[in-house]
Order: sequence, then C-alpha cells, then structure tokens
Amino acid sequence: MSADPSPRLRAVPDAPGPDDVAPSVDGDGPPGFDPRDLDVKAKQIAYHDWESRTYDEKFSISYDQRCIDYARERFHKVVPEGAGFGSVLEVGAGTGFFLINLALGGCLDGAELAATDISEGMLEVCARNGAEHGLAIATRQGDAEALPYDDESFDLVVGHAFIHHLPVPGAAIREMHRVLKPGGTLVIAGEPTEIGDRLSWLVKRNTYRAFRAATVLPGLSSLRKPSLREQGGSATDEVLAGLEHEVDLHTFRPGDVEHLARLVGFGNVEVVTEELTANWFGWAVRTIEGSIRPGLLGSRWAFTAYHGYLKLSRFDEVVLQRVVPRSVFYNLILHARKPYRH
Repeated sequence: MSADPSPRLRAVPDAPGPDDVAPSVDGDGPPGFDPRDLDVKAKQIAYHDWESRTYDEKFSISYDQRCIDYARERFHKVVPEGAGFGSVLEVGAGTGFFLINLALGGCLDGAELAATDISEGMLEVCARNGAEHGLAIATRQGDAEALPYDDESFDLVVGHAFIHHLPVPGAAIREMHRVLKPGGTLVIAGEPTEIGDRLSWLVKRNTYRAFRAATVLPGLSSLRKPSLREQGGSATDEVLAGLEHEVDLHTFRPGDVEHLARLVGFGNVEVVTEELTANWFGWAVRTIEGSIRPGLLGSRWAFTAYHGYLKLSRFDEVVLQRVVPRSVFYNLILHARKPYRH
C-alpha cells in the first residue's frame, strides 16, 4: 500500500533513461524495434500496453475502501452529493481506477458505464477489473483527441491523471465537450500543476539520491531493487520501461486550464487544487518503494505511510489552503458544465 493512493508515479530521478538501454532489440522483440522511431502516440500505446500487465500492482491500485474514499473525495470536492447521471464515460481510463472506485463509492448509481483509452491492454484490464466487482463497463479503444463517440452521448465525463500524457490537451477537452449532453458535467482530477510538479521533483530526486548514498554502505547494497534484467526481464522490457521518461508531456497552471475549458464552450468552470505536504510525503515514500528490493517494507510500513498521508492531506486542506496560493499545490481538479441550448 502506497502513502499516496493516486495512481500516478513518474520515473524515479536518476533512474536509467531511454538512452541508457539498448536502442534496438533484434532477436528479443520486433525486429529492429526502436521506440525512439515511434511518434508520441505510438509511444503511449507501446508503453501503456506493456505497463498494463503490472500497472495496478506497481501503483498500489485497489478497489477497497482506501481507493474508494480517495476517488469519492476527489469527485465530491466539485460535484455535490446526490447528483445523478444516466450515462458516464471515463476518458484515458487505464485499468479503471477512477471509474470503478467512483461506482463502488455510490457516486454513479444506476449509470451506464463506458471507458476509453488509447491502450487496448489497459482496457482489457479495466473490463476485467469491472467484472470482478460486478460492474459492466463498455470499453472502446480510442484517441482522447478524437473520441470514438457520437455528439451528446453522455451525462458525465470523467478522467484521472491522463491529459498530461496528451500532445494537445485542449483537443481532448474540446472532444469531451462534444460528447457531453447539454447540461452535462466534466470532472478531470489528478493532473499536475506546474509549480507543484517542480517541487515534487526536488523531493523525488533528493529522496532517491539519499537512498542510493545510504545503500552504498557495506551490507546495505542488497536493499536496492534489482534491475529489470536481474528480475528476468528482456531487452524489450528495458526499452519499453525507458519510455516512462517520455510519456509525461505536460504540467498545468490552474488559470490556464480554466481558460481552456471556457474557450471550448464550457460554463461554470472551476479548478481546485490539493496536496502540498501530503504530496511531498507521498512522493518520498513512493520513491523509496520504487527503489528498494520488493518484500522488505511490509504491512507496518504501508499502514504508517498511508495514515501519514491522510494526516498531511487534512493539514493541507484545513490550514495551508487558506494561506498558500492554489498554484503551489500538486494536483488540480477541473470541474465544468456544458451549457444548455438557448
């Protein structure tokens, strides 16, 4: 269990990048395959198809009270309790973390559920996760910048931590406006702010460097997580893992996101932000979790980390949000409505 239940983790600072792995994997994958030859969307597909096999485990995604509470709290920061929706689409759904936990949390009672993602591998896991929890999710592979749905098809469109992957986020927001019915609601959560991301990068980098320095000491090097090759991975796995450095494309200024939503036609637009000290704590914890040999930390670590995150989240909300500018917090949540026709 991770301290930060939000399933979004960038590459650990100073970890090998795409230039540090074999550029071609002849004999171990597609002949002559070199991900640097792919365009940005093909890289997204290749990476996320590969990542889908272990994505939920890697990012501590679950469908229990911990993640249900996380999804429901994000949603109800901008949507009032009791709001009802007949049809719901998640864009950039991945393995279904946000949609499924919203449904399990009672936010989408009675709604028909749909999910789309550019990665078929992610959608296969999404459908399986839904079925395991009694939810029928109609999945459809598609590009968020050209959604495969008719105009005015949904009452609610949601997304979590996905527009930062897109070459043109504004095109996706315009598409979400198109597929919403008049009066429909848009909620996008878990997106990184520009300043918040810079601060978190300092935390991740310094935590990683401290861990590497400490484990240089005699007898402590065995604490380090084995490389992909040492874990039995192939050259193909190394190359695809290296794409993690290339699929996060954007950070955002809250005011710019509000302006963009209004520009494509949304009304009642608001952006709220969250997580400052909780984010720093969460990234420090997850950097250690991503750097240490699996199986060493145990349930006591997980319990302490998670409850530390909750306490700091409360501190951020009750104290710091009163005095710290919203642009400094890490996560932003966009809420908007599609106006009714006059």
